[in-house]
Amino acid sequence: MSGKPAARQGDMTQYGGSIVQGSAGVRIGAPTGVACSVCPGGVTSGHPVNPLLGAKVLPGETDIALPGPLPFILSRTYSSYRTKTPAPVGSLGPGWKCLRISAYSCAITH
Repeated sequence: MSGKPAARQGDMTQYGGSIVQGSAGVRIGAPTGVACSVCPGGVTSGHPVNPLLGAKVLPGETDIALPGPLPFILSRTYSSYRTKTPAPVGSLGPGWKCLRISAYSCAITH
């Protein structure tokens, strides 16, 4: 992205505001909505290893999907690139990431 940070509509800025406008022609992230932080430029050949970084990247998998007026879906992704210190350990362990709803904010985080 030419050295500039990438963001999606709805992402929060460091000052507490959210991104409300964006380009429909720029696509980041997997179809499940989880951004692939280790695939700069969309390099995906060599699956499941990113040839640019040598990181193992597993695409999003849906573990639970409960239908309803407000469906509940639990999906997760894995990247060995996120296991390097001082990487934060998510709720599923090092390298794993899933979307989470926080009771202390008005945003869904991952």
